[in-house]
Parts: sequence; structure tokens; C-alpha cells
Amino acid sequence: MSAPSYELENFVADLRVILGSDLTEAARLDEAAGALHRLLANPSALDRYRWALEQGRGPWLLHEDPDFGFCVTLLLKRRDNSTLVHHHAQAWTLYGIVDGIETVHRYDRHDDGSTGRADVRLAVDHVRRPGEVEIEPPYAIHNETTSKDQDTLAIAVRGCNLSLIQQEWFDLTSGTVKVGAGNAAQPLPARG
Repeated sequence: MSAPSYELENFVADLRVILGSDLTEAARLDEAAGALHRLLANPSALDRYRWALEQGRGPWLLHEDPDFGFCVTLLLKRRDNSTLVHHHAQAWTLYGIVDGIETVHRYDRHDDGSTGRADVRLAVDHVRRPGEVEIEPPYAIHNETTSKDQDTLAIAVRGCNLSLIQQEWFDLTSGTVKVGAGNAAQPLPARG
């Protein structure tokens, strides 16, 4: 008899247990990343949601937890594109690659944030492939670049609904900072 497959519901249940534990935040995120690895190891785990990508790239809301507030989203990023440099304020993120290759650029801030300007510098690049997970703690400044050859399909697990918080976007050339609500995940569209 084969072992049961690890599905989105299993991941959500495990994440609820992990977030309810008395581990440090770093340890909880490590444990949660392990659970996301298990979900990504099941190649068919997200098949029942892929139809939504025909309606748009998302992010599509797969689960918003009523008790812990975390959101699980599915999103498609077009090839050869980069997001703006940003952070998600107090929201942590687990970013798992389903398909494609993406480079997560991590930055350090070299000013105290008191002037309305920002001295943000590249610190490290992490190349992420299918099945790999990037852990972004709160206030981790980053952006992502998709490969030139292939779109990226990813699952992003956020510590809260980003539309409820004020995050920052950084223009590295001008040193300016823009503050605003994060991107809201969309409910799955009606199946037509």
C-alpha cells in the first residue's frame, strides 16, 4: 500500500500546528518551510488549482486562515521579469517554486530610515528551482527575477493578508521609498 499524498489540506494543518507551537519565529519558519517542501514534493498537489491561471496570473488565494491569519497563494510570474525591490513589513513569507527557476535577490539597508530616503544594497542572490523554498523573515528586503526561458509558478505563504499592512518599495537608483498596502490575493475565480 502506498503512502498517502501530501496535499494542501495537510500543509495547512501542519502549518497551524507549527504556528501554534512555542518555538521561536525562526524555528517556526524553518519547520513551516519543511512542510512546504513536502507539499512541493507532490507533483499533483496543486493540479486542482491550475485552471485559475487561465484566468490570470494571480496571486490566487487558496487558503486564508481564520485563526492564525496566514494566506496561501498560487501565482504565475512571466519569464524574464523582475519585481520591484520591496519588503512585506511584519509579514513573513515562505516562497516555494513549483515550476521554473527564479533568483531571489536579498538586500541590506544601510541607513536608519529616518530621512525618507533609503540606502539599500544587494547582499546575496539565491537561485531557486522547483521544490525549493525561500524563507523571508519580516522586513526582509528582496525582489525576484524569473529566468529568461520559462515562466515561474510559485506558492507564496504569507504571515498575513498583505493588503492589510503597509509595506515599502525601494528605488535603488534614486534612493526613494514608497509606502503602501501590499498586493491583495484574489479569491479563486468562478470556473467557467
